[in-house]
Formats: sequence, structure tokens, C-alpha cells
Amino acid sequence: MNGAVGQGIACLAAGNWAGARVAFAAAVAAGDRSGPTLLNLALAEDRVGEDGRARMREAETTWPDWDEPPLRLAESYRRAEEIVPAADAYERALAINPNREEALLGLGVLRLRLGDAAGALPLLLRCCARAPARAEAWDALGIGWRAAGDPAKAEAAAAEAQRLRPDDLGIVLRRVEAAIAAGGAQAELARLSEAGSRDPLNVALVTARGALLLDLGRAAEAASVLEVATALAPEAREPALLLAEALLQAPPAQAALPALRRAVTLAPDNAALRNNLAAVLTRLNRNAEARELLDGVIAAHGEHPAFLCNLANALVQLGLQAEGVAAARRATEVAPEMHLSWRTLGAALVYADGDAAALRTIGERAAATLPRSLAPPPRARGPERRLRLGLLGRRLKTHPVGWLTIAAFEALDPRAFELVVLSVAPGDDALQRRFRAVAAGWHDVAALPPAAIAQHARALGIDILIDLGGWGDDGLLSACAERAAPVQVKWVGNQAYSTGLAEIDAFISDRWETPDGFDRFYTERLLRLPDGYVCYSPPVYAPQVAPSPARARGFITFGCFNALAKITPAAIATWAEVLRRLPKARLLLKAPQLSDDGVAARLAATFAAQGVEATRLDLHGNSPHRDHLARHADVDVVLDPFPYAGGLTTCEALWMGVPVVTLAGQSFAGRHSASHLQNCGLAEFVAADRAEYVEIAAARAADVVGLARLRAELRERVASSPLGDAPRFAAHLGAALRGLWREACARP
Repeated sequence: MNGAVGQGIACLAAGNWAGARVAFAAAVAAGDRSGPTLLNLALAEDRVGEDGRARMREAETTWPDWDEPPLRLAESYRRAEEIVPAADAYERALAINPNREEALLGLGVLRLRLGDAAGALPLLLRCCARAPARAEAWDALGIGWRAAGDPAKAEAAAAEAQRLRPDDLGIVLRRVEAAIAAGGAQAELARLSEAGSRDPLNVALVTARGALLLDLGRAAEAASVLEVATALAPEAREPALLLAEALLQAPPAQAALPALRRAVTLAPDNAALRNNLAAVLTRLNRNAEARELLDGVIAAHGEHPAFLCNLANALVQLGLQAEGVAAARRATEVAPEMHLSWRTLGAALVYADGDAAALRTIGERAAATLPRSLAPPPRARGPERRLRLGLLGRRLKTHPVGWLTIAAFEALDPRAFELVVLSVAPGDDALQRRFRAVAAGWHDVAALPPAAIAQHARALGIDILIDLGGWGDDGLLSACAERAAPVQVKWVGNQAYSTGLAEIDAFISDRWETPDGFDRFYTERLLRLPDGYVCYSPPVYAPQVAPSPARARGFITFGCFNALAKITPAAIATWAEVLRRLPKARLLLKAPQLSDDGVAARLAATFAAQGVEATRLDLHGNSPHRDHLARHADVDVVLDPFPYAGGLTTCEALWMGVPVVTLAGQSFAGRHSASHLQNCGLAEFVAADRAEYVEIAAARAADVVGLARLRAELRERVASSPLGDAPRFAAHLGAALRGLWREACARP
């Protein structure tokens, strides 16, 4: 071997392609025209971006019985993602040497990528037989068996690949995937735990265990394990990305932020990761940051519907409802068959417009995208027997869903109803403990897909399933689409407009939420209760009602405690008109989003454009719930936003002695406050249009003595009203559910 050739081979081994090219070119110039030298020169040229393929094709023609040239040509095409010519070249290599293991493996992998598992498996089996110590061949064979629908053989092949290369993270993770597909997730978890105890510093084993826990829905445990993996391999991408995903699923969202930022640093081109970071920022009410991040992701990677949907959410939360609707509509244009697109459009439009007919159509479009794979459940039987009610939702805890339902469930007649909870609610707070106390069973369905949740509900013998999540990000209506129970009902929890889901039989309401003539806006039957549609359970730590602030200050303070998403341009214009009518009045706004100084400044500028100086505004951000309630001491009258009215915020204001002026809209979300006020005997605070809204606010502000008197008696009025009378409400709810069940039993 001459010096130039030896130098070239050394450069190839070191990955020094430029050096190899110079060395082999020198050897050829010196007269070495042998096949290996010419082919190595071609390989080096190809790696430095020159046309090495021409020399490879020349070598293939010159030495037609040599399998090396077509093999190297195939590898060149494969590196360039030119799949079809790569496969052709591999086949030419195998025609010369049917047992060339690199060609068997390469062509097998390419056929898998082309969706041809049947064509790939014989090649990969031959490769494993010829080269039983080649881990990547067993790994590919496992992938092939999975694609062919044989999970048991897939797991066996994956196990062999891991035995040969126990530290290869990709191989170990694919064995986990194979075990899950074969139904052996729990056995694999036990194996990984045992193997990890023997080799605790093996990053692959630790990461795979975390990934499996994550797949099993045990996000908090997964996060703990993956934190160890990232500590063992701080520069590795996969553990960091998995940790970010685990923390994303395991509250609080704040915990996910540093992990996501680090993962983005390790994988700066990973658009999905940046999208997840934006989602967490939105959950933390850092919507301006989320918007900026998503604008960049969309500019770099295009209008993927998931990016557009997250952008729509961020825009709406910033109070830019029209822009949010536009982004969501664009998502439905890009991906009209994608469930997320329609769900996001509905969530945006209900804040911006409140058109109940349009919202029904959107609900129907969202419902149409859901799969229905299960046979119908058993028919309703036994009209008078004790019924098992299933409560489906992720928010059965300290959350509006909890405050507006728990008292009713506690007061239901236990001789007539038994409660079973299907939830993924994490944590352990006071309200969740109340749900657990009243429930005969509590089933964590976090790890189950929709069809499995439905199967589980059927196995529990649930008669009436009550959905408490709706189309929200953490809702489980997809399980209702699988018909989890003979009778299914929608109540609270993103109860903003019709679900559009044919499998939801009834929609709990009242005559103020859905007056006569509103039935056309709903695909469900409206189950109108005699009083209101919810029962408020005030927190025991709520402060006492404070004295009238107007009597002490000499001016009226209006307030609104709703999220910025509800504060629309129309609401701002109306409130500004109220403030112009009352030059001494002030407006206190409190929303989590106003913790962001930039967002607060933009809102103040919007009011300034309406002639309301910033000095007349008191802007407050997030605070603990007791402090949030205590802030009502500074407010005389709440101005309800529209078209999405307050719900729990209105109940809280009334409990704290503060009446609410509301504009009754068309959508369900637009009439929450109207229902609560009517139930407390405050119909005079409900306006039919914006002009009347202004008049009511101005008239009430002029009656400081009357406001003080109402403030002193309002808590007792709420407690004794249908809004706060749990036994009365529960009797009506129980009667309505029993009637619904009897009708279901009477159907043939």
C-alpha cells in the first residue's frame, strides 16, 4: 500500500473526508487506477459535496461483478434521502452478492420506510441470520414485525437488539415501544426497574423507564426518573425532551418551564418542542411571550394547525379575540379534518362573538372528527332502581367545576343515586377530598385512550355519565363519542355552547340560560331545571363582606374580575361610556394576565383611546384565592364582560356583597350571570342591550344608599336562594336525571 492510499484510508476512518479526497486524488494522479482507490476517492468526493456518484457509476460499469460500487452508491442516495434510487442500487448489490449484510439491512430499512413491511422482513431475517451480532439488524427486524402486526415477534427482536447493545438509547426505547404494543408494558417496567437497580448509571435504562412511565400516564413518576437521566447525561437530547414532556403533563405547569427551555436549547430546530413551550407559557399567563415564540415558529416552519391553535389561544388570552378567531379559522382551513382546529375555533369564537348558531355548527364539526369504534352499550333498564352516576372530568377539585357542582352531588339522595368518578385530577385539595368522600369509587383514567375510558365506564355499570369537561383542552368528550353509558349528559366544565355531539343526550340548563326558542342552538335536549343550572358552594375561607367603599370614598368603583379573554373591545367601549357618564367613578380590573406589565399597559392604552385616563383604572394581576375574594372590598358594582359572561366570578361577587350588571347574550356562555342574578332576585341588573347596560350601571351607581343596603343583605340572599340552596337544587337535579332515565328505559 503506497503512502497516499494509507493516508487516505486513515482519513476515512477518522471522518476526515477532505483529507481523504486529497490523499486518494494524489494516489490516482500517481497512477493508482485500482478499483478500491477509485471507489474510495469517489466516496470522499461524495462526502465533501462533489460528484462522487459519477465515479461510483463508472466503477460499477468497470467491475460489474463487484458489489461494492452499487452498495456505496446506494448509501450516497440514502444519505440524501433519495429513497427510490437508493433501493435500486441496493438491489443491484444484492444481485451480485445476495448475502451482503449491509445491502440486506439497507434495503430492508428502506422498504420499511416505503411502507412495505412484507418486502422488508425477508431481507432483515436474512441479515440477522448472516450477521447475528449486528444489533441494528435486530432493531430493524423488530420495527418490521411491529409494522407487520406481530407484536410478540417484534418484542423478541427488540430484546435481542438491546442484549447486543444495552447502552443504545434508541434501541432501548424501541424495545419499550415493542413491549407496549405486545401488551407487556407492566412486565417491561418491572424488567427495567430490575435492570436499572443492577446498572443504575445506565442512561438508556433510566430514560427508557421514564418514557414507559410517561406512556402509562404516570407523568409525575416519569418526571422524577427522567430528572435522574438528565443529571447522568446533561447534554443528551432525548432525556431532556422526555423530561420536558413529562413535566408538561404533570402539574404545576411552572415546573415544566426550565426543562422545556433547556430542551429547546438542545434541540433548537424542534418546532413541536417550541410549540409545547408556548403552550406552557400560555397556561402560566405569559401570553405575550407565547405569541412571540409562536410567530417565530410559524415563520420558520409554516402554518401547522397545532401552532395556529396555540397562537389562537394566546391571542384570545391577551384580549385579542378577533385575531385569535382568525388564527383558529386558518387552522380549520389548513386541517379541516383535525379535531383540534374546530375545538379551538369554538373556544375563540365564544369569546369574540357569541353567535349560538355558529357555535352549534362548530361543535358539530368538532364532533364529526371523533372516532366511534365501540358497539352501543347495553340499553337502559330498571326505571326506578338506584342509578350509578359517572362523573367524567379532570377538574374535580378547587376549580370552577368543583365550586359549582360539589354541593349538589353531596346533597343527592344516596338511596336513589350512587356516584362513581372517572377523573385524571391530580393533587389533593379540600374540594377534591369532598368529591372523594361522596364517591363510591374513584377511577384514575389518565393512562387510557378515549375508547378504553368508555369501556371502563361500561364495565363499571354506569347508567348516566355526566361530562364535566366539555371541549376544553383537558376535556374528555372523546370518550362520550364512544358512548360510555346508556345516557350521557353535559353539565358545567366548558359548558359554553352546544357540544354538537349526537351521543350527548341532554344539556343541563334553566329557563334563563336557554329561554324558549333557544333549543335550535343545541344538538342536545335541553334539560331545564326549575331554578338555576348550578349550585354554588362558597369557600369557608371567604372574608366577611366589607362595608360600602363608595360611602367611605365619595365615588363609585366599578370592577371586573374575569380573565382578559372575556374583556372584548365591545365591553371596553361600553365600560368607557359608563365611566364618561360618571366622571368621578373608577374601574378596577383584576385578571391573571394583568400580572404582565406589558399587557396591562396595552389595556390601559385601549381605555385611553376611549377617553378614560389611566389614573381612573386600578389594574391587578394574579393572587391567592382568598386575597382575590378580599379585593371585592374595593368594588361597589361589578361590570360583567360580554359576549362571554362571568360564571364563578359572578357567584363570588354576589357572595362578597357586590351586585353585577350583565348583558344577556345568545350563547350559553353569554347568559351565566343572567341565570345567577335571576336566581338571587336581581333581575333588574340584567340588560337586554348595551344601551340598557349603561343605563343600569349609571342608575345603580347613583343610588349609593341602596347599594350599601343590598351589599349588607346579599350574602344571606345568595345562601337562601336556589343558587345556594343545595338540598333544593339536588332535588331538582335528581328528579331531572330520573326522568331522563325513565324515558331511556321506555325506548324500544
